[in-house]
Amino acid sequence: MENQTNWIEDQWGLVGVHDPTIIKDRTKYYMFSTDTKLEGQLTVGGQIRMSTDLQHWRYLQTALSGVPMPAKAWSNATGLWAPEIKKIGQKFMMYYSASTFGSRTSCIGLATADHAIGPWHDQGLVIKTNGHQNGQNAIDANLVIDRQKRPWLVYGSFFGGIYIVEIDAQTGFTKKQDDQGTRIVQRPAEIGDGAVEGCYIQYQPEQDYYYLFMSYDSLTWSYNVRVARSREITGPYLDFMDQSVIYPRGGNYDQIGTKILGSYQFNDHYAWIAPGHNSIFNDDNMQLMVHHVRKEPNQEESYGFIRKVYYLKNGWPVVSPNFYHRDEKIMNNKLIERRTGEEIWWTTSSEVILGQFITIDRTFLNSLDDYIVINSYDWEKKEWYNYLLGMTHSGTSCWVRLNR
Repeated sequence: MENQTNWIEDQWGLVGVHDPTIIKDRTKYYMFSTDTKLEGQLTVGGQIRMSTDLQHWRYLQTALSGVPMPAKAWSNATGLWAPEIKKIGQKFMMYYSASTFGSRTSCIGLATADHAIGPWHDQGLVIKTNGHQNGQNAIDANLVIDRQKRPWLVYGSFFGGIYIVEIDAQTGFTKKQDDQGTRIVQRPAEIGDGAVEGCYIQYQPEQDYYYLFMSYDSLTWSYNVRVARSREITGPYLDFMDQSVIYPRGGNYDQIGTKILGSYQFNDHYAWIAPGHNSIFNDDNMQLMVHHVRKEPNQEESYGFIRKVYYLKNGWPVVSPNFYHRDEKIMNNKLIERRTGEEIWWTTSSEVILGQFITIDRTFLNSLDDYIVINSYDWEKKEWYNYLLGMTHSGTSCWVRLNR
């Protein structure tokens, strides 16, 4: 089997991607991501890659020439983290984070441009934290537009939780000066240092819900993506089992938040470790989850990954097991049955269940609250397969690869 790093580089050009987000400008797609090492050299200013098909990417440059002086003076950062890009009116807006690992002396700045590729012009700091307020940590910005077309900024980390604050659509700064917003997520410190970060809110008009995607646990080995939803952008956000993501003390902390993506490995495939810090990109009636991943636990180097998102009839999202392919599609939602007397059985190749192993039989099918079947391209095997993407009555997400 060919070397995985070379395979990712040759196929997709996404080595070194961390905390990614995508925006489209005219006919091209641009991916922005955290400063990391590329070919042994640290980038400074926020990485930009370009693609014409969402499958093959080419590194271009950094958005800014370095860490802007106000951000550097406040945080002492040596690079920019998690740039978030949105177009508001005729302007592209980039919210970037500046901090150092383990610190709450952090800030979120704003840069603007007429085109996604730039030139980008720094506008100053939007939010600053130093750990002396309510524990807020000004990193991992996400700009959300609510159903009334008002912009909000989501930010934060396991230091103090995740916050949301209303933004002035004209200036890009907080609507109220020095407003640090309302807390919408909090994990108790006794579990994994309260690790929750990299949050992203997606409003779905069809369901009339705001979906909050969250990254839990350790960045380099146990990262996983969970989701909760709310009728209102400021919460409360509840998971599949109607549990609040502002945790009550003494709860079963590991079971809160509906897990839809974690580390996994199909038979005779590469392992994908610690997927997380996702964003959501909408294009041509499809929705994509964009995130980073590793191929070994505790590995410094990261890779970009793009996969399709589907919403079940029960209103909850599931994600494709494979990297994006434009021809991936939903099949007939009913599995093909073969009956022998009263038995119904399913032939399968290999299967991955997120959270637990379940045998594919009538018991398994009855355990599902909802599911779809998709036809998806396996890049490693260079073959098309059908997959069941489902969610159990207890909110466990599952993938099952079926025979072709």
